[in-house]
Amino acid sequence: MNSLKELQRNWEGLAQADPLWAICTDPSKRNRQWTHEEFFATGRKEIEAVLGYAARVGLCIDKTLPALDFGCGVGRLTRAMSEYFPECCGVDISPTMISMAQALNGDRPGCYFQLNEGPQLHRLQNNYFGFVYTSLVLQHIAEPCSHQYIAELVRVLKPGGVLIFQVPETLRANSLTKVKARVALCSRLQSILGRQKPCAMEMHCIKEPVIRKLIAQNHARVVDVALTNSCDPSFSGDLHYLTQEPLHGYVSKQYYVVKG
Repeated sequence: MNSLKELQRNWEGLAQADPLWAICTDPSKRNRQWTHEEFFATGRKEIEAVLGYAARVGLCIDKTLPALDFGCGVGRLTRAMSEYFPECCGVDISPTMISMAQALNGDRPGCYFQLNEGPQLHRLQNNYFGFVYTSLVLQHIAEPCSHQYIAELVRVLKPGGVLIFQVPETLRANSLTKVKARVALCSRLQSILGRQKPCAMEMHCIKEPVIRKLIAQNHARVVDVALTNSCDPSFSGDLHYLTQEPLHGYVSKQYYVVKG
């Protein structure tokens, strides 16, 4: 629970300092340079790409059912999902992000947002959503909470529903580079938050065999695993699928899961 409290503290600081850039870290958009139109356009492009890939691997997503965006921030992806699904729920650990999401998406009656501060999704009922999506979220959550959240995302999914989530598998670098990567992430956060105290925001990797075992234990199956550019330092919501693993940096994988 302490790690979640620290995670919430950091995202609250980011939400109050430069919320859109904290979500889509395009270097040219720092210091509140994102316009709302440009920012939400990245969400539409990402969801279009994800649903297109799902169709190509043979997944049938029922778009008459509710959808869930886990780690929604200000609703970048929730809003995009509402163009395909009649009801879209966004959940996030940051009260400020949730308040902003509600304000920015008030014109979308199908979107609603909930604060979730614990390791379970207690306010979400079993077998409710036909589609669940999360990206750039689980990578910031340490075990065992990340495993608990994956299990919870399967729990709230209807039998036959589709869960798509992203998580890095490994960091390809020598020991010195790994230390530098951690320092760089902490420094970036401190520059935004203006804190002297070291932050606790970290990147966490989960190996594919661990993911597959966890999914199977929760009565679901992995249909496909795609390599993405999600962990690239220049990623700004422009999702691409890779044909091979990067030689350096984080290896990001996107899992396509069906329940039952």
